Amino acid sequence: MNEEFKTGMVIDETMKADLLSSAKWAKFLLVLQTIGVVIVLVMGIAMIALGGKFPGMMPAETAPFVGGVGIAVGIIYVLLALILIYPLCKGFQFANGVKAACKTGSEAQLARGFAGMRSFLKFYGIFAIICLVLYAIIAILGIIGFCAMQGSCPA
Repeated sequence: MNEEFKTGMVIDETMKADLLSSAKWAKFLLVLQTIGVVIVLVMGIAMIALGGKFPGMMPAETAPFVGGVGIAVGIIYVLLALILIYPLCKGFQFANGVKAACKTGSEAQLARGFAGMRSFLKFYGIFAIICLVLYAIIAILGIIGFCAMQGSCPA
C-alpha cells in the first residue's frame, strides 16, 4: 500500500498486516454478533407468538399479566435485534473495506472501511451511555421503592 495520503501518512507493510489482521478478527466477531442477533430475533418472535399461551399454566390470579409480559418482552427483543442490525452493517463495512484496501491499495476502500468503524464505535458509545443512564434510573427507582416498602428513607 505504501501510499502517502493527503495528511502525509504512510501505511507500511507492518501496518497493512495489522489492519488486515484487525479486519479478520472484526469479521469473526461480527459473525458471532450476527448469530446472536438472529437468536434474539427468533426468541422475540417466539415470545410474541407464544406469549398468550403461557397464562394457562399459571395460577388464575397471575394469568392475565403473564401473557402480556411475554408479548411485551418479545417486542422489546425484536426491536433490539432490529436496532443491532445497523452496527453490524457498519462493522462489516469496516472489515470488508479494510480487507479490500489492503489487497488492492485503494485509498477509497480504506476510507470507506474507517468510516464504517467510526459509525460502529459511535453507535456503541451512544448505546453504552444510554445503558448507563437507564441503569442509574433503575437503581434510583429501586432505592426509592425499597425505601417506600420500609416506610422511611435515610436522608
